Amino acid sequence: MLRLALLLACFLAASSTARADSPATVTPGAFTWGVSATFPPFESVQDGKLVGFDVDLADLLSKRLGLTTTPMTFEFSGLIAALLGHRIDAVISGMYVNPQRQEVADFVVYMIIGNQIIVRHGNPLKLTDLNSLCGHRIAVPVGTVFETQANQANDSCTEAGRPAVTILDLPGGTTSCVLALSQGRADAVIASSSTLVSLSHDRPDEYDAAGPPFDNDTKVGIAVAKGNPALSTALQTAMRSLVADGSYAALLSRWGFPPQSSPF
Repeated sequence: MLRLALLLACFLAASSTARADSPATVTPGAFTWGVSATFPPFESVQDGKLVGFDVDLADLLSKRLGLTTTPMTFEFSGLIAALLGHRIDAVISGMYVNPQRQEVADFVVYMIIGNQIIVRHGNPLKLTDLNSLCGHRIAVPVGTVFETQANQANDSCTEAGRPAVTILDLPGGTTSCVLALSQGRADAVIASSSTLVSLSHDRPDEYDAAGPPFDNDTKVGIAVAKGNPALSTALQTAMRSLVADGSYAALLSRWGFPPQSSPF
């Protein structure tokens, strides 16, 4: 009898971490979420510790759900497979919402990403938007939407009889473009607004934004497997509570995301 009472007490103590209205999860009492820690400022590993906007968001959501936050790291390409294989409850990993992913998962949208013009600190050339790029050297990763935007800006300049944009199509992604900017080989870089957030967080005195984000319509969301509406609803409710009490806005500010990043 004593042994039975002790076992019952242990069970009650373990289950008390989850609220009565917490959704069912792969591990009772825990919110297990998948992440690929290679996309700062959303997630990365620093000094052996998982850090980033998504990490803080998952912590807040877990508390609202009455669950223990439990991240599991994967290669990005394996996140959806882990979700569909019921190894994790959700994916929180800077995941862009697209039609292919929506076929197998439902999304709780928590951010909107756009594009921005990145300049050296202080914006010495006083650039403001795509129309201000005429006559300047703009670095873009080759074969990207940013290259397309630079070409469109150039067309607008020449059609208006203004100086052409000198486009530096660089291999090596945004990293090589930012290097060209820091070395003075480019006057500006076109990149995602999340790239600027990451740069500003790591090197706050080197880079600035030239104007607000544009084409601000890429949704970032928490992926939940279809057929799990209880968890989707619970996360939506928890997210709304974070917005209502200011926690979400504070998190945006902490990581340096512009107000336009909020979909709420």
